[in-house]
Amino acid sequence: MASQIPPQKFIAPTAIIDPTAVIGEGTRIWAFAQVMEHAVIGRDCVIGNGAYIDRHVTIGDRVRVHNKALLYHGITIEDDVFIGPGVCWTNDPWPRSGSTRDMTNARWRIHKGAVIGANTTILPDLSIGAYAVIGAGSLVSKPVPSHALVYGHPARIHGAVCRCGFVIRKNLDGAAVHKLHCEQCKADIPVIMPAEAL
Repeated sequence: MASQIPPQKFIAPTAIIDPTAVIGEGTRIWAFAQVMEHAVIGRDCVIGNGAYIDRHVTIGDRVRVHNKALLYHGITIEDDVFIGPGVCWTNDPWPRSGSTRDMTNARWRIHKGAVIGANTTILPDLSIGAYAVIGAGSLVSKPVPSHALVYGHPARIHGAVCRCGFVIRKNLDGAAVHKLHCEQCKADIPVIMPAEAL
């Protein structure tokens, strides 16, 4: 019987990890990444070259944060999220050089299984629903519902994505709840539109 040796974490010598950060087993942090005070990163994650994880950011298990992504204070990332290269969250809707927003109670969430394409910018105080997919280069200016396919500048809903990854391109304007059917895995795909639809 094979021995059950827990996976070890790997941290590149040039990565900067604050002593108060918590890093889960099996997680790999590559060159020049920076993880700030009280950040929490779960198990089996990959943090790419030059990525920045700000203070008090929480990241779940099996999350991939690709090169040069910037995750700022206020974000909670759930399990199995994909964050492409150069993705940037902003955390102050009215920034000024001489003042910093009080982030004490600021929290927004990227839900399980969401995919955020390369070079996407996400404005402050916006949550991303479970299994939503945001196309590369998008500007997200409103909350994204679960299973929604969004892209553009600003991002708009162009369809739905099943948990299995199957994409349905369809205009979802109008009704608040859409029940779509996945042709690949035969599951129903509920897309609940936010109060202010994209």
